[in-house]
Amino acid sequence: MASATLPQPRFLADVYQAASECNKCSLCQATCPAYITNPVEWETARGRVSLIRDAIEGRLELRDIADGPLSTCLTCDNCVAACAPRVPTAHIVSRARQELHEQEGHPWAQSFALRSVLPHPGLLRALHRLGRVTQRTGLDSIARRTGLYGWMGVVGSLAEHTGPLPKQTAYRRARELPDASSPVRGRVGFLVCCYSNLAAPHATEATMHVLLANGYEVITPVLGCSGLPARTLGDREAMTEMAVRNSEHLRALDVDAYVGDVASCVGHYKEYGDIAGADRLVGDRARDVGARTALASDFLDRNGLRAPLGPLRWNATIDVPCSLPIDGAERGAMRRLLEQVPRLRLTDLDEAAMCCGGAGTYFARMPDRSEAILRRKFDNILASGADVVVTENISCLVQLRSAAARYAPHVRVLHVMEVLRESISAAQRRSAILPE
Repeated sequence: MASATLPQPRFLADVYQAASECNKCSLCQATCPAYITNPVEWETARGRVSLIRDAIEGRLELRDIADGPLSTCLTCDNCVAACAPRVPTAHIVSRARQELHEQEGHPWAQSFALRSVLPHPGLLRALHRLGRVTQRTGLDSIARRTGLYGWMGVVGSLAEHTGPLPKQTAYRRARELPDASSPVRGRVGFLVCCYSNLAAPHATEATMHVLLANGYEVITPVLGCSGLPARTLGDREAMTEMAVRNSEHLRALDVDAYVGDVASCVGHYKEYGDIAGADRLVGDRARDVGARTALASDFLDRNGLRAPLGPLRWNATIDVPCSLPIDGAERGAMRRLLEQVPRLRLTDLDEAAMCCGGAGTYFARMPDRSEAILRRKFDNILASGADVVVTENISCLVQLRSAAARYAPHVRVLHVMEVLRESISAAQRRSAILPE
């Protein structure tokens, strides 16, 4: 039987076919964290995709679904795991947001952040210095006690959520790295996430040390934001500009691979070929970055750990970042690496791949929704009995640490590379005490 001819799309022709493949089966309901906390039809992938398709075909306008169907999606792609035709809901929603902003314009504050601040490493360093000044003068503490951050919109929410900034950024810590362990296996260009650089530099530093301990030289180019926030918030032009800018900075870098420690950023870098591959000046480098970028856990899982690992008598559970590919080998890399750590007990986590509600600025834009999703996640963590939660995404780290501070101060939230670094250090201490 011949399939019905689709109407001519008014816009978003690149995702129209994918949006038309939803078979309305409703299996996405059980896997969508937004729907679970607010069970209405437009919260499901089925509902969002149907409404976007209606807009494409002219039955409504994107502005009619901007508040709700387009704004509350976490773009976590959890729904894809249950979707037989694998409808890429997150990509469709992101493209709809981009089209909406092209039609209606961008909020000025968002445009300023995405186009004038995040692409520039110097301004990001200035933000770190400003944050440290507010901590040293006590202004940060006053803002937290008085609720002032709550009046400062997304910026205030981000400052409050992230917590006090460490003294040194990841880029500053990278200046004092040791040499790679001999024999050297290769050279990697390290893609530092701008958020992790400020908020969790210890995790990034740990990743660099683990790579060095396993025989990889680490080169750290100073880059601006990858462009992922622009994609999530719907600014396609800013997203493309950041990809072009970073590709230009990476043009002269001679490395065997590009490696990052933040699942969402790495996933975005892998798409540089699609985003900026057609650029006349840097398209070749953009395609190269996309093809040779890997998450640190996946990189070490594929190439093998060489550094000796010492015992860690911890009870740990794994929170799988929802930004990892649904069917990719990356989803099992953390577990395969951690299973090699002596004495480390791994406990299964119910709904391990369910989003924690911390994606991007979601916690600031949708605080009640984010908190409900986070509470469900942490209830599962507490039920596991683990005293250590392991993940590998900056948004997950910050979100889960915030929850741990409020719900379970005894639970530590660590990046997988922090665990491996601690295990390597344990082996080194053991070797110093009991030399062969």
